[in-house]
Amino acid sequence: MITIANPEKYVAGLYERLSNENIEVGNGEVLVTDEDERESGSISTQKLFLRNFCKDNNIQVYDDYTDDGVSGATFDRPSFNRMIKDIENKKINLVIVKDLSRFGRLSSMISFYLEEFFIEKGVRFIAITDDIDTGHIETSEEMVQFKAFFNEWYLRDTSRKVRNGKKTRAKEGKVMTTYATYGYKKDPADYNHYIIDQDIAPIVRRIFMLARNGMTPTDIGKILTDERTLVPSEVVGNGHTRKDGIKRGWNRNTVKRLLQNVTYLGWVSNGNTKKINYKSKKTMIMPKEDRIVVKGMHTPIVDEETFNIVQEQIASRTSTRVKSYDWLLKGIVCCKECGKKLSIVPQKHPNKTTFYLRCNTYAGNTHLGLCTSHSNNLEKVTNFVIEQIKNRCRQFLNEEKYGKIADNSKDKILKDKFNVKNEILIIEKKIKDINKKIDKLYEDKYNGLFEDEDFTRLYSKQIENRKQSEERIKQLKELEEKEDSSVDINKLVKDFVDMKEITRNMLVSLVDKIEISESKEITIYYKFNILNMRKEENENLEKVG
Repeated sequence: MITIANPEKYVAGLYERLSNENIEVGNGEVLVTDEDERESGSISTQKLFLRNFCKDNNIQVYDDYTDDGVSGATFDRPSFNRMIKDIENKKINLVIVKDLSRFGRLSSMISFYLEEFFIEKGVRFIAITDDIDTGHIETSEEMVQFKAFFNEWYLRDTSRKVRNGKKTRAKEGKVMTTYATYGYKKDPADYNHYIIDQDIAPIVRRIFMLARNGMTPTDIGKILTDERTLVPSEVVGNGHTRKDGIKRGWNRNTVKRLLQNVTYLGWVSNGNTKKINYKSKKTMIMPKEDRIVVKGMHTPIVDEETFNIVQEQIASRTSTRVKSYDWLLKGIVCCKECGKKLSIVPQKHPNKTTFYLRCNTYAGNTHLGLCTSHSNNLEKVTNFVIEQIKNRCRQFLNEEKYGKIADNSKDKILKDKFNVKNEILIIEKKIKDINKKIDKLYEDKYNGLFEDEDFTRLYSKQIENRKQSEERIKQLKELEEKEDSSVDINKLVKDFVDMKEITRNMLVSLVDKIEISESKEITIYYKFNILNMRKEENENLEKVG
């Protein structure tokens, strides 16, 4: 039985959680909660149980944190996150749950919160019916791990049953998508069945006819955008997945995906994606041969002849790049207007291939006008950039003030480096002493020399000291790495000037990024502040012809 001495020291947060029946836990996977669990562990029942416990033990309650309809497979829950924030703001120092499974079902995350986070924050944790109380030595770590393992096993077993159930439904041709496919609606009488959306189906048929008549997905997308035709996400209701806030039009990929969707033949395709495992939200796209496709499950919008002709036309335009191009400025040159990277486009001539830079935003959504092409001859830009960098490096080597700055910095860095290494050694010894003190605290607590509250207070203090020390070592090692880089600046600059053929490693050792504007202005950002010190107008490609 759990008892609490000195309850006036605590301000409690009461956490309640319950998974709804048939609730999706990711990628359409359904976690079924049985009737008995819902009845005995309903939110109202949990709240009453926790409130009565606090009343019986004279514990002050700060707030209830309730996640109703959220799986224990994830710890990214709205109310749980609010509780963690209140812990960090020192509003509560006691977390109480009905049982450990209400807190969560992933043993690794349970271990993190109970054995690290709560201890560091000075928070006591109680799972009443499991008789778990981190404020008492009687709560064994082995018991917590056993309970956590059992709860995770339940989740894994349920996930396996769900997968088997989904596979059975897939073989029956049931629709198991959250949102209906563009051109269809969920049948009100059976949400696992499609009926035609009479308002949108004509748009789908028109898209297929345009493609059958030889029009490319890019051209079709431009027509639909110009006509302000609603995109699929605005019709079927999944517009919330758009993260950048830009209202999109129809692009080539959207049209191409629609044209390749076998749903329009009246088929149902399930198992198109698969979760990596029951702990992760990440999914992988499954090969076509591993998907479960059932024909004749709903009224088709497109006939097979049209569909097959369109697939042949798409295949005839699809080319697989057999050669990937490696170029000197790859990954560090970007568009000044939108910030996206610039890629290259080959233009073949009878005797040679010429490469041009192109903005990726423009390439992906040309007809939307989100950016401009930024088309520039790659060879011209590369030569121009290298010459500008060499000029800056020569200036650095020739001008006395830069040399003095570098030499003074080097002398200071060598002295600081020695001090940094000494400080790291001192702190590492301090951490060893802290660990010994923590071990001694456990021993004294076991021998009854400490009350629970005193042990928790002293333990939390040592944990905080260790955390601060480890953070300081991390900062010092980062400083050490930066100092090492700074010491080599003279050599890097001189090598760049003297080298006849510039390598990519040399370039990225000096340059952070290069911006090119639509008006052909080039701005080079160096990794060393000394090289960025000289204030000047941006160079322009047009000045060099």
